[in-house]
Order: sequence, then C-alpha cells, then structure tokens
Amino acid sequence: MPETSQDRLRAALIHSLDEQRLRAVLHRWYSFYENEANRNLTHHGELVTDDFALVRPPDSPLPSTTGRQAYLDSLATAHPGQYNSHQLQTLQLTRTGAAALTGTCTHTFQTHGPHLGGAALIGYTFDVVQEPHERLPRLARLREHIIETRQDPFQEGYITNRTRAFAHYWLSLLERPADTAGPLLALLDDTFIMTMSDERTLTTRDDVAAWYADIRATAGISTHHITAWNLTPGRRGTHRLVMELRWQSITPDRQTVTTATRHRWTLRETGDRYLRLSDFHVARIRPLARVTAHEALGDYEDARTSAR
Repeated sequence: MPETSQDRLRAALIHSLDEQRLRAVLHRWYSFYENEANRNLTHHGELVTDDFALVRPPDSPLPSTTGRQAYLDSLATAHPGQYNSHQLQTLQLTRTGAAALTGTCTHTFQTHGPHLGGAALIGYTFDVVQEPHERLPRLARLREHIIETRQDPFQEGYITNRTRAFAHYWLSLLERPADTAGPLLALLDDTFIMTMSDERTLTTRDDVAAWYADIRATAGISTHHITAWNLTPGRRGTHRLVMELRWQSITPDRQTVTTATRHRWTLRETGDRYLRLSDFHVARIRPLARVTAHEALGDYEDARTSAR
C-alpha cells in the first residue's frame, strides 16, 4: 500500500521522540562538565552503556577510554578549577535498529581557568542504545572532533543545560507516557502548583497522577517543539522559564490534532538528576484543533523550522 500522510506523520513523531530523549541526555552530559560542585558520577554513568567507548581528539588533555568505569575513572584526572560551557547547535539522528540509533551533533565549547582557555566548535559522532524498558537512551560510542577554534567570549551554560535537560525529559514523558506516573512525579518539588489551560489547578501528587492517566488514555503518539525560550536564572537556585510549544498528535482513534501553548515554569535546583518543578502554568495560544494528517505534517515541519 502507498504511504499516506498519516504514515509519514507517525514516522516523524517517532523520530522526534527519539530526538527529545537524546536531547535530555546531551544536556545532562554537558551540564556534568560545567559545574564541579554538582558532579555526580553515578548519575553521569547512567548516560552510557557498560562498554561505552569515548574517542577524544589526539590533542585532548583527557584520554580516550573504553568501558563505563574506565571512562568515569578518567574524569578524576580532569583539570580542577576549569569553567566550561556548551551550547548545542545541531543534531541529526537516525534509527538503525529496534534499539539502535546513530547520529551527529555540534556544539560550541568554551573554557577558562588555570589550565587552559579558549573556544571551539565541537562535533560528536555517536551510537546510541534505546532499550524499550528504559526511559532514556544510553551513549554506546562517542567520537569527539574539533571543527574549528573560535574567539567567543565565555557564556555560562550550566543553568541553561540543566533547564533544557528537564524540559526535554518532561516533554518526552508526555509524548510517550510511562506505565505509571512515577517518573513524572519524581520531577515535582515538595510543594507545587500546576495550573492547566482550562484553569484547573493540581496541587497534590494524586491530582497529577490522575491527569497523567488521562494523557496515557488519550494522547496516542505526539511531539512538542520548543519555538520560544526565555530563561531567567535565579541567584538562589530558583529559575523561571517561559516557553512556547507546538504540538502535533495522532490519537488512539487515529485523529490528527494540533495546538500551540505558552508555558510559565518555576524550577528549583536540587543537585539531583533534574531540577524540580514548583510552579507550572500553561495557556493555549492556538486552539486544540482536529486537522487532516497532511495539515498536521505541515504544522510539524513548520514547527521544526521554528524550533529553539
């Protein structure tokens, strides 16, 4: 049978879920190298496979390694007192098997401190394993190379990468809901309030679990693209984020639906894997609408072009 617009849309939504999950991993990876005071080797080790191989450039001050533990051990020799920053620029990802993906990304890298200073555009080529029972993929092989050196002034990246890691992980849990609300509930602060687009407020974990159960029953497969991003870091570890999202979905009854929303979040630093969400407010800036699969695919492609 010829491929339909809905077939193409479904493939695109699955691809975006793969990307969403990998972005959560990459931003966690970057943030690890950016804050010495908040490094947790156990959490960082969750991002790689047992046989993880890291191939660094020949002139890198850090060694290439094979094996998760060898990689983690090598970090003990990393230069103390360095301030690093990463800004993800491009990402390309291809699924090569049921649990295998390969891809490339580029990021600007900046460092300053007692051992070295400078900036460069860095490329990664990587292989990724996405086990069905795990929420996030793991890096199996990563080759790093320098594309070009630069003279960019240092720009702090830690809070941005921590916030990006949270946002992409949160969105991935909505796009392909977990069997229980546990992973989502783990992202909430001790006290929180979530104000939904219909003005309902959720203030207990039972409220959120019921909302999440509705998503599992009705969302089908979907994706979010961040088309506007405004982060205000807080001095005491509380950060405010305003972002706009474009959303496309295929519901369980094969309807295609789109919308656009504006989110206002307050996130608190905890030193754990992720920030914690203490205030959440979402409003629709474009109505939820049933559209044709062709129209939804066009909205998807336009959202990718506008993604931030």
